[in-house]
Amino acid sequence: MESAAAATATPPGTRAPLHQPAPDATARRILEAGMRAFAREGYAGATTRMIAAAAGVTLPVIAYHYGNKEGLHRACAEAIVGSYREHMLPLVLGARRAADTQSLSSSAAAVLLGQLLDALVSAIAADPEQRLGTDFVLREMTEQGPGFSLLYQELWQPGILLVADLLAIARGHQSAGEQERTGALMLLASLTAFTTQAPISLPVMGWQDLGESHRSNIAALARQLLAGLIA
Repeated sequence: MESAAAATATPPGTRAPLHQPAPDATARRILEAGMRAFAREGYAGATTRMIAAAAGVTLPVIAYHYGNKEGLHRACAEAIVGSYREHMLPLVLGARRAADTQSLSSSAAAVLLGQLLDALVSAIAADPEQRLGTDFVLREMTEQGPGFSLLYQELWQPGILLVADLLAIARGHQSAGEQERTGALMLLASLTAFTTQAPISLPVMGWQDLGESHRSNIAALARQLLAGLIA
């Protein structure tokens, strides 16, 4: 989030547009199959043969559109960053600019943090089709592939630093320190209980999947965790 660049860093979305794969049905089908395979198997475990079978194409067709497995993995990461820019960037950039003005009140910072948390909960608690990009991103956290660097630079590092800066402001501090960065990491990591840890957490909760009522409960508890960090 995936949402905060350091004050001296270039904000996400101000760089040159990422290359996007050809927008035809075959390319999109390969991209989706690749994202699903990488999310499930990791970069090392996924094979182009596996992806070709899932997409209903031959290996030369994958090569034509994406070159090789590395190229496809990078294209998946680019597609995720493109989706992030489309859906999350206005909120994130608005929060980033507000934090950088040094005139943001503690209560306003807390409101922005709550909005960011709600957006993240919506992303992780989406249905499996909508959550595909999130699952890919989470797999990259534990097993890095060629797209890791792009995700780190565009999503993770700026997102963590933004949450840390807003936490500092909400706590009445002028700048984020180690405590706020640690708090940001722990707050964001807590949401993985319903993503990478879902095979454990869902049976413990007695849930078959994450429905709207579950999403509301998760969001409410995430805000309680946030309140504890701000206090």
